[in-house]
Amino acid sequence: MRFFRLLTVSTVVLAAAISGRIVQRAMAADEVQKVEVTPGKPNRPISLHDRLVVGLQARLKSEIAFVDAVVTEVQAGHIPQRQVDETFFWARQRAALVRDGRSRRPIVYFEPAMRMRANRLRVSL
Repeated sequence: MRFFRLLTVSTVVLAAAISGRIVQRAMAADEVQKVEVTPGKPNRPISLHDRLVVGLQARLKSEIAFVDAVVTEVQAGHIPQRQVDETFFWARQRAALVRDGRSRRPIVYFEPAMRMRANRLRVSL
């Protein structure tokens, strides 16, 4: 009888853990945003926004919103595009290095570095 209770309790705990993961994955899936990118052509190069989104592998809504904020500040003249480009290439190079057997997306490095560089210019992102 005691074994049956233990088995029942462990089954309930396992079911709760599985359902929790399903809910967690569903919530994470809501965060992913479909990215619309306009391909570049010889007479019309790729836009800064599209280059950042594709090059940094930005997928989450929060990451796309951050890229939008950076592009807006560049277009307003508050952040030099050269600084964004330097940070972009640094983040891609940094992400190419595999650590702990895992590679990371460049946006993981770009966002904090760009926030720090923008803060030095007294620009809020």
